[in-house]
Amino acid sequence: MVERLVQVRVPLAPTRRDWAHLLEELAGQVDDGRVYDRDLPGLARQLETVLHAYRRRACLTGAPDVS
Repeated sequence: MVERLVQVRVPLAPTRRDWAHLLEELAGQVDDGRVYDRDLPGLARQLETVLHAYRRRACLTGAPDVS
């Protein structure tokens, strides 16, 4: 039996500063066709979830509403 150390890179969770860039990157990939059509309905559901969360927060904090 031989032991060896194996390093696995684990992506870090995005921070608040990362989200705007990540969403912009996602928009670019959707525009470029790098997201499969079959994945769009699931993506749309998750984006709706994010938008609902934003609107709930905007009501509490006075952040601008987006439509």
